[in-house]
Amino acid sequence: MNNHPLVTINLVVRNGEKYIRHCLKAIKNQSYPNLEVIVFDNNSSDKTPLIAKQEFSQFQLIENSKNCYVGGGFNRCIELSRGEYILALCVDVICEKDFIKNAARRMENDKTIGALQSKTLIYDFKNQKPTDNIDTAGFEIFRSRRIINRGHGAKDIGQFEKPEEIFSYEGAAGFFRKEALQEAKINGQIFDEDFVWYADDIDLGWRLNLFGWKNFYDPSVIAWHDRSTTQRLSRGYRDFIQSRKNIPPEKKRWDYINQRLMMVKNDITAQFLCDFPFFIFREAKLWIYFLLFERSTLSGVFDFIKLSPKMAAKRKIIMSKKKPEDKEIKNWFK
Repeated sequence: MNNHPLVTINLVVRNGEKYIRHCLKAIKNQSYPNLEVIVFDNNSSDKTPLIAKQEFSQFQLIENSKNCYVGGGFNRCIELSRGEYILALCVDVICEKDFIKNAARRMENDKTIGALQSKTLIYDFKNQKPTDNIDTAGFEIFRSRRIINRGHGAKDIGQFEKPEEIFSYEGAAGFFRKEALQEAKINGQIFDEDFVWYADDIDLGWRLNLFGWKNFYDPSVIAWHDRSTTQRLSRGYRDFIQSRKNIPPEKKRWDYINQRLMMVKNDITAQFLCDFPFFIFREAKLWIYFLLFERSTLSGVFDFIKLSPKMAAKRKIIMSKKKPEDKEIKNWFK
């Protein structure tokens, strides 16, 4: 067995000059000895590519001529990646020095893991210091199809110190077995580029589950994340309302669209019908909220209808490859 299999770090970034030095310095300081790094610039209009080129010339830089969004960027990077394992990294993440070492060790010890979730804490970039508040310990899903970041916003007091299987990894710093990603391809894409913005991480994690790969949480793999640049998934109604105030309207639209497209692609019919009362009750409350406070989001219904036939076609492929029994799938929903 190779004690240090090659790990490829894919950093997809657009206009990340505020973060890129911190992110790449943490990569440069990793204790793991066998790395390749690809920085994929998604047509930035700031100094991001210049910083990468001048200050981190040891890393490969790809300057894309247009913004193909995060999922599209990762798809292109993965095709170029030689590593047995791949870290799909967002620019507002700082990895602890043993992140790669501990992640690779976990993957080497359990060949059934397709995606690994770190214990991700919140980084205070304003004051340039890490905090002990949890950003995420991975996603969990409820019978209503509500999805949340485990532990988000709570103080880290050791409540997530148990390595365990989870529903899905979260996309800020997903660590993957390349073999699993290749098996997860649908129509040549690992990350679904029809999703454009948001939820492509949950979609991939759900699909990996269906294909028999585990999403796994390891608390020894540690990173810090500035959650202010991305949507946080709420823990309650008050948190839900507060969290949506600062989210761009277009992003809220894609949030609504993609969570439902994800269900069309991946949900098991019998399980969904069983859970339908939970789903429709939550959906009704969301619609009341949208009608009162967020009508622009409802225009996403038309995009959902437009994209649903494509998702249904992808669903046929996914279900033809499904491995877990329905009783196993039932355990994913709280």
